[in-house]
Amino acid sequence: MRLLYGNGLRAEIWQPFVDRFHVKIGEVYGSTEGTSNLVNIDGHVGACGFLPISPLTKKMHPVRLIRVDDRTGEVVRSESGLCIACNPGESGAMVSTIRKNNPLLQFEGYLNKSETNKKIIRDVFTKGDSCFVSGDLLYWDRLGYVYFKDRTGDTFRWKGENVSTTEVEAILHPEKGVADATVYGVTVPRREGRAGMAAIVRTSDSNATSDDEFIERIGSRLAASLAPYALPQFIRLCQDVDRTGTFKLVKTNLQKLGYKLDIPDNKVYIYNTKLQCYERLTEDSVSKLQLGMYPL
Repeated sequence: MRLLYGNGLRAEIWQPFVDRFHVKIGEVYGSTEGTSNLVNIDGHVGACGFLPISPLTKKMHPVRLIRVDDRTGEVVRSESGLCIACNPGESGAMVSTIRKNNPLLQFEGYLNKSETNKKIIRDVFTKGDSCFVSGDLLYWDRLGYVYFKDRTGDTFRWKGENVSTTEVEAILHPEKGVADATVYGVTVPRREGRAGMAAIVRTSDSNATSDDEFIERIGSRLAASLAPYALPQFIRLCQDVDRTGTFKLVKTNLQKLGYKLDIPDNKVYIYNTKLQCYERLTEDSVSKLQLGMYPL
């Protein structure tokens, strides 16, 4: 085996995988229906592709990044009404040119017309043009490499700051005893924004330690690695997490659950800012949350 090609390889396991199996990694980014894609052909760790940084070539390239609101995913436009292209060192949404006279750059759309319209933005770089928007936030470094950052809408706001779910997940995934982990925002009464919550599935071989001991270790790791506003306020230990047909973790059902306690085989923990540790969430704690009296 000489080469593994695919998409979504986590940066934290990329290099250890290469070192262990001595195989090259080829990473791609794109969608089946999209008009363009990105490819990382030289195995640059963590990158999902490359964009030219030369002012002469980047304007001719069918793929570019544009500025969007990190929290809402809405496109940011200039006074002229056009989108604002990102520069190297910035994050933005990937857009790819749609051209009806070019079979490679056509977007056929979906059966549902409203879903098709959600993927098309107009007046992007010139009046009257149109682009396919990926729905993802990507980071473009100063060498031209592009990295997946987050799904637009996955980023949430807490304590006046934007929290990247991908950043928090990147800390959880390599931890011993973590089989799966996903991070999302949940609403809390009498609080602005969304509080972070991590759903974690433990590995079957980690049961030698209790759930409380496991959470204590995970909590210490999170506290040492994240700013206070990015620290998940809740952790849900569960048996599994739903996945799509392409094995992506589904967050929507977990978001609807919030911090409900009546889910079989689940345990919920909450971060006590006064004690600076996680503790089991109880009905009494929930009552305090409803009244805005719990120290978050």
